Amino acid sequence: MFLFSSPDIPPSESTIMNRPTGSAELNADRLNIHLQNSLRTIDVGRLLGAVINEGLVIALSGQLGAGKTTFTHGLLEGLGGASEDVSSPTFTLIHEYQADRPVYHLDTYRLKSQAEFLDLGIDELMTADAVVIIEWPELVASLLPNDRLIIEITHTAEASRQLSAQASGPHSREIITRWRTAVMDSDFQAGTLMI
Repeated sequence: MFLFSSPDIPPSESTIMNRPTGSAELNADRLNIHLQNSLRTIDVGRLLGAVINEGLVIALSGQLGAGKTTFTHGLLEGLGGASEDVSSPTFTLIHEYQADRPVYHLDTYRLKSQAEFLDLGIDELMTADAVVIIEWPELVASLLPNDRLIIEITHTAEASRQLSAQASGPHSREIITRWRTAVMDSDFQAGTLMI
């Protein structure tokens, strides 16, 4: 069962639907999912990848060990790539993966300036067809497209995480809408899903 609730409907009047376990709240610009373990982190990444059919910049934040690279494993698989190809680009700064479209995975943790980021040739990577995943995007946020998908993964317990996604424009809003639908239509068992 899936408990669906809207901000406009009191909880006592919520509608019960035959959907995966969790609770949902409608918000067109946001998606929040409680992830019970790393397998669920991979699952939601895979579901996101499956609904991306054009270029997208993903600003992916989280503390060390939060699951950013784990999430990227699923994302690449959903994009038609091999998840075993994914590794953290902390020391190489950028990885390119083979998938149904160009996929670039960057890590700006070690960068000291925005100029170093630009030296990576980021303008050439952000094409209309490419998916660009940027870990630790805070230093370079002002250089990223205004319309991007912002994802933060935080620790909630030893194995569980909270994934919060935020749209910043019409394209990323459409991606969140498709992602939400994919999660709700799947057999994903996350615990709590607030959308």
